[in-house]
Amino acid sequence: MTQDSVYQIVSRNCYKITGKRTNPHLLRDMIVTHVKEAGTASEQELEALALYMGHSVAMQRQSYDRRTLKKKVAPAVDLLQSVNTASQADTQQQVSSEGDELR
Repeated sequence: MTQDSVYQIVSRNCYKITGKRTNPHLLRDMIVTHVKEAGTASEQELEALALYMGHSVAMQRQSYDRRTLKKKVAPAVDLLQSVNTASQADTQQQVSSEGDELR
């Protein structure tokens, strides 16, 4: 089986299934994008996937990261909110303790 015949088989079957023109490269792109968006793969699994697909980890991170800016910064926003909530709880506890000492 040649590279061209694999290309044609994949392209033809993807079209039959989806009704959209695609090729092996786009199929690979969709798989990596799906895995990354699912958010269930560990860094080690993503690295293995990159190597399996013939990419460097850096290239995979750049090329296949289809998240919006909002999705990219969401973990940082969540972290800052949890730190802020914990800080507020600590402050309220300190104020309450100081009030108890004064009584």
